[in-house]
Order: sequence, then structure tokens, then C-alpha cells
Amino acid sequence: MCFRLCLVFAFVVGTGSAISPGGEVRRASVPPTGSEPPCVSTPEEQGMDSNVLSRGLREIAVASKGLHSLVVARNDCLVIEAYRPPYDRNQKHYLNSATKAVLSALVGVAVHDRKLREGDHVFTYLSDYFPVDSDTRKKTITIKDLLTMSSGISWPQFPKGKGENASDEMGESPDWVRFILARPMASEPGTLTNYSNGDSHLLSAVLQKATAATAFEFARKRLFEPLGISDVAWNSDPQGRSIGSAALQMRPIDMAKFGSLYLHDGEFKGRRILDSKWVETSLTTHVKMPTAGGSADYGYYWWLYPERRLFEAWGGAGQRIGVFRDLGLVIVITADMPQDIPRSPFAARVYDVIRESVKSTHALPANASAVSDLKRSVAELTSH
Repeated sequence: MCFRLCLVFAFVVGTGSAISPGGEVRRASVPPTGSEPPCVSTPEEQGMDSNVLSRGLREIAVASKGLHSLVVARNDCLVIEAYRPPYDRNQKHYLNSATKAVLSALVGVAVHDRKLREGDHVFTYLSDYFPVDSDTRKKTITIKDLLTMSSGISWPQFPKGKGENASDEMGESPDWVRFILARPMASEPGTLTNYSNGDSHLLSAVLQKATAATAFEFARKRLFEPLGISDVAWNSDPQGRSIGSAALQMRPIDMAKFGSLYLHDGEFKGRRILDSKWVETSLTTHVKMPTAGGSADYGYYWWLYPERRLFEAWGGAGQRIGVFRDLGLVIVITADMPQDIPRSPFAARVYDVIRESVKSTHALPANASAVSDLKRSVAELTSH
């Protein structure tokens, strides 16, 4: 039972948040149907030191304002599942831009089904939406260009009051795809990387055309159901297309399931869901993404930090699905931290604490007093 905190030892995550994208949207959802109980474990049973976790979490508690949930799984077993009230396991949370990693997975499924190819031109699928006087370079934009945010379409995204924000303008437009394709070109496709919510929403529209289903409908059948995920929602644009840049809502424990899929090269509980080659291609550096905290390696909508042996799905305001494949770790963070950036000092410290707690590939001796202290430290973390 959860009161001011919920700390369990198991395998999944979940919360709810008021963070949502702008613009008029329609909402689709899958009703909850009950889910398989997660694997629950103490840190020691998974080769992790509760004392290290307790000390580290107390250190970062002072900077945890805005944290909504923290879920840690090792070897597919939850060792920490913590929520700040009023959030709990049964609440969905907006993934914000971490939605893009799910969209990338769906594109991989469509590629495997031979409904799409990375080298296909966007024009092949969305020719009716290209302006008559469109810059001819737009017709050469490929699926891969969208996956690496290298379409060349001008997409400034300055904070409110500090310049043009194409994402806000898109949200206020009557047809988001037409808005994107009407924007001017800033560079040749495939030559310049610029973070663009337009590229990812365009990709959702292409996926819908190729599969004859919205990204949400396709995900429900080919991704969520195989993962045992039922309580999920995904907002749509005015034409009913799933928003490719954001607006997916999942429980944190289900975000952890998605992370586990990439931990295991596209398999979940022995079932192949994603092609392993697609997973590796998605986690391969294709471009350098400029960010406020310095450039970062970027795959197919995954942020890559090879120096930390970490790959991560990141969403604004602190939504994260971090995977340390060599340690068997999946870490989910949900939050409302408006100043959060991909290279976040807070997230880096959380990751470091959890990594440092890993001591063995085998179980450690049971330590009931350390587990009790860990519960207290998590309570402190979720009460600041």
C-alpha cells in the first residue's frame, strides 16, 4: 500500500502529470485492464547495495523539487519504485519528447514489415500535403532524415518571448502537417541537425500513411499489447494523427517495460518484438545533437552517452528512460522540472548513485536494516 511514498521491490513504473503539449488536440486512450504483477526484489537480491543507494539519494534530495517518480529495475526486477504524492503507480504521465523513442520503435516495426524503408522519400507518402511552389529540396527528405532531425526544414524553437517557436505555431495551426511542409528550408536534407518537433510529427504522419493506422493504433497492436501495457493514451492533432513529437502518456512502470525492450535487444520475456538490427541502428550515433548543455550523440530519437555506457529517451521537464545495458539497469524518472536539459546535472547524479550501488552480478547478503534505511531515504527524496 502507498501512503506518502511507495517503495517496492519489483519490475515496472507509473505516474500522472499535468504536463502536456500546446494546441488543440483530441485524446485517445486504452482503458486499464489489469496487468501482470511485476517482479519485486530487494537491491541486495540483485547485487546492489542499499547503503550506497540511501546515502546517494539523501545527497540529491535537496535538488529533487519537481520529481514525480523514480523507478529502478535491475535484471527485470524493480528495486525502487517511488512516487511523490499525489502521483502513484496507477497514474499515467506525459512522456513529452520521450514519446519520440516510442515512435522510433514503431517505425522499426514498419520497416521490418516492409511498409517503410529508411531511404524512402517523405514526398512518396505525403505528396498531397506539399505546397505547389514547394522548395524542390523538400522532395528529397528521407525517413532517415526525419529520424535524425536532419530534414533541413527551418524549425526555430526559442523559449516564449525570446524568438520564434515553430512548435507553438504548429500547435495553433489547423493542419500540423501542412504547417510543417509549408515552412522554408534552412539547409539541404541530411546536412544539418536541428532539434525539431516538426520532423517527428511528420514521421508520425508518414507512418500512418504507410500502415493505414495511427501511430497509437499501430502501437497498441504491435508494441503495447506484446509488452502487456494497457493503460496508455496518446493525444492527436486536429486531423486525428498521433502527435509524433510528444503527448504519449504511460505509467512509469510501463515506461520501464519499454526500456527493458531495448535492454534486451528488442525482446521482452523471450518474445521478439523489435528486430535486433533496428535496435542497434537506433542506438548507433548518426548525428551530433546541439543542446544547451553541449552536443550529444544522437541515434534514432535516442540520446547516447557512450562515455557513461548509457542510452536514454528524454522528454522536456525531466522525463527519462535511461538504460545501462552492461549493468542490466533500467531507470525511469518523471518530473516537472522546467529547466531540465538532456545533459542534466540532476539526472547525471541520480544515474551515478544507482550505478555506484551495483556491486555484483550475483546476489549480495541480505541486509534488512539497510533496506529499511533505504525506505526512509526514498521518503525524504519524495517529500522535498
